[in-house]
Amino acid sequence: MALRFFLGANSKDGFVSLFPRLQQEAPRRLYVVKSGPGCGKSTCIRRLSEALGGAEELIFCSSDPDSLDGAVLQDAAILDGTAPHVFEPSFPGCDGDYLPLPAFLDRQGLEAQAPALYALRAASRRHYDQAYRLIRAAALTRRERRETVSALLARDPAARAAGLVRRELPRLPGPGSLRVRFLDGVTPKGCLCLWDTVTAAAARVIALKDSFGLAHPLLERLRDGALERGLRVYACLDPVEPERILHLLLPDADLAFVTDGGALPFTPTRTIRLDAMVPAERLRPLRGRLRLLRRMEDALLEDAVSQIAAAHALHDRMEDIYRPHIDLDAMEDHYRQLLERIR
Repeated sequence: MALRFFLGANSKDGFVSLFPRLQQEAPRRLYVVKSGPGCGKSTCIRRLSEALGGAEELIFCSSDPDSLDGAVLQDAAILDGTAPHVFEPSFPGCDGDYLPLPAFLDRQGLEAQAPALYALRAASRRHYDQAYRLIRAAALTRRERRETVSALLARDPAARAAGLVRRELPRLPGPGSLRVRFLDGVTPKGCLCLWDTVTAAAARVIALKDSFGLAHPLLERLRDGALERGLRVYACLDPVEPERILHLLLPDADLAFVTDGGALPFTPTRTIRLDAMVPAERLRPLRGRLRLLRRMEDALLEDAVSQIAAAHALHDRMEDIYRPHIDLDAMEDHYRQLLERIR
């Protein structure tokens, strides 16, 4: 089963793309699909990856989680290189190439739709701008809650990392390798996590029970320990605060560390209660304020989701304008040519 991830996030910093990291992780050819909205980019990526033996990873769009943004194969990747994750191979023809999809059937018809397309794009951008302001406000609220609780800690949660590395992680020959992904996303369907990827990557799951955002320093040290022991590491970032780690997947150790904020859809092998490191008597006077901050964060993210959903609906209308002008027969011929070219 291919592991499912996002490579982009709607975050406090706007749209954050991890697409360029694929060129840094491992030697692989990068094929970049280019075309307009509704012109079959997701279909092209899926069909080509299946024809080439299947993907190790499937990359989904955080602004449309039903849409495929990429497929990572053993020694290649096929990626949607259009906005907002505009992406180019470093040296086309050398370490990758462009895969442009076929010309439209009716260019004059599309030109007549230009005013409508520009208006839809402008309206969509306004919704995204508002969503990013809301996510930024949610991140500030989250940071206030985290810093309030951090000041109360009886001990540093990251101090547990050395023991976990020693007990849980094997030592393999050779250097470790790091892949940075998003497992979570702020999407038009809500704040989603691709939990099936966790159970596909690891038989053992250690949940870090964390209501206040305390897990990141511990996960950083676990990441460094896993790399030092020669393991392949998937560091999965927080989409709201992409400088922070939420989960670690360690397929070579058949192990995952996941942050549990209260919504795990499976029973973990073990739970480490980071919340318990905050003395109850010190936390008690602040519970009302912390609950208020959490409700504010949830409301801001819910509003951001509604803005992203509105932007997505406008994008769907752009696709509806494009579809009647696509030469489907030319597209089928093009798929066959692309497959031969990649093979």
